[in-house]
Amino acid sequence: MAAAFTGHVKFGQRSEFIEKFVNGLRDTLEIRLTARLADHLLPLFEADAQSVKTMLLDTSGRGFQESSINPLGSEAYKEAFRTFVKHDSDAILDFRTFIMSLDKWYSWASVQRWVFIAAMVLEGLIAASLFVTTKVFSFQVSSRMALGSLVPTAACFAVFATAAIRLSSLHDQFVELRRRYAGP
Repeated sequence: MAAAFTGHVKFGQRSEFIEKFVNGLRDTLEIRLTARLADHLLPLFEADAQSVKTMLLDTSGRGFQESSINPLGSEAYKEAFRTFVKHDSDAILDFRTFIMSLDKWYSWASVQRWVFIAAMVLEGLIAASLFVTTKVFSFQVSSRMALGSLVPTAACFAVFATAAIRLSSLHDQFVELRRRYAGP
């Protein structure tokens, strides 16, 4: 029971740490993608903004400004977007991987947290039942019963180990992405 409590305190309360880490990585990936997309699309919008400044006269001599054509539907926009996707497809896939891994990380962290709580409750119930049967009712507990009481603990440990392995591999993915996109 002490091990389950210690594990819960150590591993179950890391939401603030992961939030800082994940938000920094999310910001890095988003900034990279939006900056690269802006690099590809900015010339289209700058050219469009310059065309709006042209003053024209109609047949009666009244002045009017030329209405701008939205570049979003143009062939140049489509080509700029295609170029962005082609050149930055790795970063787009990395961002998708990050989002999917983050969802998995939260799920496994939740499993791990609940396993700790379940282990503490089970250990408490087992300890209480052994105490009541041996001390209150003076019942002799067989070695099979004593060993059987370890089954819930072993099951909790197996689930914890699975969650810990999965969390570690997801964390490694986050660290690799952070390393890949660190710097300018």
